[in-house]
Amino acid sequence: MERQLRLITLMQKIVDLATLTGVCVVALGPSIAGVFTPNDDLAKELFQASEASGEKFWRMPLEESYWESMKSGVADMVNTGGRQGGAINAALFLKQFVDEKVKVDAR
Repeated sequence: MERQLRLITLMQKIVDLATLTGVCVVALGPSIAGVFTPNDDLAKELFQASEASGEKFWRMPLEESYWESMKSGVADMVNTGGRQGGAINAALFLKQFVDEKVKVDAR
């Protein structure tokens, strides 16, 4: 456990490859991956990797105003912000669990 904690504190980048409950597939289809990151340098790295590998990526917005729909009066947050903007809501949800010093990408 101590080794895991040390590795987590040493991380500089996290890339999460997931379906975000399938809503990216609904938005972009089965052949294009949605990329969420507030960091332009990380986005550039990811797009360079996608070109080299032949994978197709599309940058998606992290619209912070959508976070309002995920606030709760009885909990820290709700785990869904509603049907519209589902991929953005899922990315904003994941972002809550990553230290701001870590570059974030959620797909």
